[in-house]
Amino acid sequence: MTPAGLTTRGVVSAPGASRVTFSASRVNRVIDTLVESNATKAEVRRRWLSAVATRVVESRPDIAPALLDVLGVGSHEHDHLKGLTIGEVSVCYEALLSELDRDHRKSSGQFFTPDDAAMFMARQSASFGAGIWLDPCCGVGNLAWHLAGEQNDPGEFVRERLVLIDRDETALKSAIALIAADYVAEGDQDGVRMLAAKALPRDFLARSALPAHDFMILNPPYARAEEKVGYETAHCRDLFAYFMERVARTSHGYIAVTPASYLSAPKFQPLRNVIDRESGGGDIYVFDNVPDTLFRGYKFGSNNTSKTNFVRAAVTVCKPDSVRWRLTPIIRWQASARASMFKECGTLLAPRRLGPHGEWAKLGPGLERVWDALLLESSKIQDLVTSEVTEYKLDVGLTPRYFISATQRTLNRGSKATLFFRSIEDRDRAAVVLNSSVPYLWWRALDGGVTLPRRVLMSVPVPPIDKLDPSLIERLRASEDENLVIKLNAGRVNENVKHPEDLVRALNDVVLPNGGDLRLLYANSMFPLAE
Repeated sequence: MTPAGLTTRGVVSAPGASRVTFSASRVNRVIDTLVESNATKAEVRRRWLSAVATRVVESRPDIAPALLDVLGVGSHEHDHLKGLTIGEVSVCYEALLSELDRDHRKSSGQFFTPDDAAMFMARQSASFGAGIWLDPCCGVGNLAWHLAGEQNDPGEFVRERLVLIDRDETALKSAIALIAADYVAEGDQDGVRMLAAKALPRDFLARSALPAHDFMILNPPYARAEEKVGYETAHCRDLFAYFMERVARTSHGYIAVTPASYLSAPKFQPLRNVIDRESGGGDIYVFDNVPDTLFRGYKFGSNNTSKTNFVRAAVTVCKPDSVRWRLTPIIRWQASARASMFKECGTLLAPRRLGPHGEWAKLGPGLERVWDALLLESSKIQDLVTSEVTEYKLDVGLTPRYFISATQRTLNRGSKATLFFRSIEDRDRAAVVLNSSVPYLWWRALDGGVTLPRRVLMSVPVPPIDKLDPSLIERLRASEDENLVIKLNAGRVNENVKHPEDLVRALNDVVLPNGGDLRLLYANSMFPLAE
């Protein structure tokens, strides 16, 4: 067996993945069986369909003829997919595609949705009411399978109210068979055929009209693309933005998992505009990528030893009857608290607030008044800095994780901004603000990615300070020597300063006298660890 975290044929399992039923060794065995030397791509795809046929025929002999008609192949003697969840079957297929084409996953921008994340998304459909659901890039049916399982009558839903689209005909046939085998009623071969009749091998973004539908559930591709004529999001040049624009324009509600970057990155402002105009409102759950990540770090066709999928994901739930948006902060959780996270993350939703450049701020509940007060401040860090090189300067590390600081000392690090000021007073005022919780709150709300963008740093509000306490500035200077943090990054020294909590609280008392509860902002996990 392949231990978790090791690689066979480029399939990687993240540590702890077994807790959501993923088995890298099982997936690897399936791929080893289906991909033999000298086999053509067409032959490998036929073997895959035969493996699906064996799984579904063994589980549903009562509808076997209709299932085999859909798949167009016979079955194997051995059920290679037996015992796998729908999520693991999805992993197997994506891994198979990467074996057939090493560039496939990069060019198609596909990221597997684990079973628990797909189930979380599907459960959001409870508030949508009756209607026809469309999965516009269904793959082998992971999301649609979980969506069907959440319906009062899954058999009726699959037969009457589920529409599938995918450009990959092999994946589409697999989705029809896998979903039908698990949900259509006893002996209902017509139910299989009716689902197949509503499954279309096509490009969702093609100009032709979409089939009739009310709602959508989707995990769109995440990949760069050429500008698409006729789309407001054309300059975004990103496939998921095109998908989201068409989804927002054509549906009455949707559940989508996408990169969270659309909420704040300047290039996605057109997408935010479309969603705001075309969609009434809903809930947006924003997930961090450490300590745990929504996608669990599954990789296919990769020689990279990193086991983490670094996409920060957001699940957008646009409800048909909503008239306002709510967002969570960037949610952090330990892998052992994953189940608790999915159960409790709704408690973190708060009414949407906007940033200074149209960003959708990712705030925690209870911080709305703090945010509103900061937005009213007329002074920003950009008002204090000068383009001239002066003796009054601060170094700011630009790769934050759990804190942001600004130092008078010169930091030995690769990623930093050196800010110059016209006077000691301006520098010290900036130092009090930039070493408080204000810039970290600002960054997490307006970005929260790998780096601290200069637009975010320069827009950090500077609350009025009646009189600077010289002893506070001295404490800051002393802390730079006492709390220097040194990390190695690719063999290079990276210095930073992490001030003690009592000093940060003292700074907060100056710039955020009514600052609210900031504990979630710094929490390594926002949920209690699982028993």
